[in-house]
Amino acid sequence: MMDQPFPDPSARSTVEWEARIGSQVRASRLDAGLDQISLARRADLSTSTLQSLENGRGSTLSTLVRVLRALGAEDALDALAPASAVSPIDVLRSADPAPRRRVYRPRAPRGSSGS
Repeated sequence: MMDQPFPDPSARSTVEWEARIGSQVRASRLDAGLDQISLARRADLSTSTLQSLENGRGSTLSTLVRVLRALGAEDALDALAPASAVSPIDVLRSADPAPRRRVYRPRAPRGSSGS
């Protein structure tokens, strides 16, 4: 997808992210030589849903996934959810088993219940 100049990523608002993603989807659609009606049909969406996504007016994750798949841009989805190379379970199993530590609270001396 095409990059456009926007402020520092950490300073972007949700509205700015939606606009950026929408403009990238539009650019990808145009690069693929598709009009909105054709892409909406491929993605099994209404044209107005695709227009909302492209115009940054909010959308669902499902809509974004459908459109990216219809564009053959699944690699963008992989960038959002990369496969983990390390299993958290393997990390726990390989850690040195430290003895369990207990928390001890001092008890009040016997016979001084305060009543």
